[in-house]
Amino acid sequence: MAASTDVPARVPARPAPRGTRAVPRMRHRLGVMAIIASATAMGLAGVFGRMSTPPGAVIGEALTLGRMTVGALGMVLVLALGRRLGAVRRTRLSWSVVLGGVFLGLSLATYLSATVLTDLARAVALHYLGPVVATVLARVLLKERASPTELVSVAVSFTGMVLAAGLIDAGPAIGNEQQLQGDVLAAVSGVLYGAALLCYRYRSDMPADVRSFWNFAFGSLGAAGMVAVTRPDLSGMTTANWMWAVAFFLVCGLLALGLLVLAGKHLRAVELSALSYWEVVVAMLLGAAVFGEGISPLAAAGAVLIIVGAAIAVGASHRRVARLPRAPATAR
Repeated sequence: MAASTDVPARVPARPAPRGTRAVPRMRHRLGVMAIIASATAMGLAGVFGRMSTPPGAVIGEALTLGRMTVGALGMVLVLALGRRLGAVRRTRLSWSVVLGGVFLGLSLATYLSATVLTDLARAVALHYLGPVVATVLARVLLKERASPTELVSVAVSFTGMVLAAGLIDAGPAIGNEQQLQGDVLAAVSGVLYGAALLCYRYRSDMPADVRSFWNFAFGSLGAAGMVAVTRPDLSGMTTANWMWAVAFFLVCGLLALGLLVLAGKHLRAVELSALSYWEVVVAMLLGAAVFGEGISPLAAAGAVLIIVGAAIAVGASHRRVARLPRAPATAR
């Protein structure tokens, strides 16, 4: 069995020499489609999460544990149907695989808890510090150089997120111990989310389905740790709550997070950062359509900025990939 190391996914700067097998280029279009689909499914989390939660309850950690556990079981089924369970055994684990799952599980658990302790707009903004953190860490640790255009795309998307979340026109919040706890949890969730996105940039040798299984498995361990500490009360959940929870587990868990892992294999951190903010637009539109939440002119402008930032990131990356020389498919 060959050892697997934590090597970041990189686009080759030049073709491989004759006599050696070239490293294949990242499948950029697949990565873009995966992150957009993932962010769309993640945007449904607010609706499914609210419908799953009994009035007055705080069960974010339990919902995250179910989300990760169902995702892991779903990936086992997918691997079994594809007769690829042996690939799980043959693939050696490494620190980035373990930490990527644990970071994501802890991030989602702390974020859902923060949304009931502090203002929702504040929680969303602090959680979405994650993509910015991932971009900075990728520059420091992976030496990924973002072009001025790509940096502008992240800045535009982040500005749009702040506007869409309602931070600019939101009224002053009353500070108290509960709100401070929620703010801290939301900030922690953002840092952990950024760390998880960075981890997905390593181990491009691992197949996406195998990586998704381990991501869910270790994410379940992280969420289980939160459940052990908080001990959420599920006694008030009705049949309708459980039905919504199952939909939450499948759509916002198996589908959304599986696609996030796939996107991380084929996109650079700066692209993941800009495109992941699409989730904010989806959540805002669903809030208006399902719960009748108003969309202010500033929030609408923010949604437009998020779309513009994503378009800038995709365009810049497409031009960068197109300029790279094509590596030979086979050795001569």
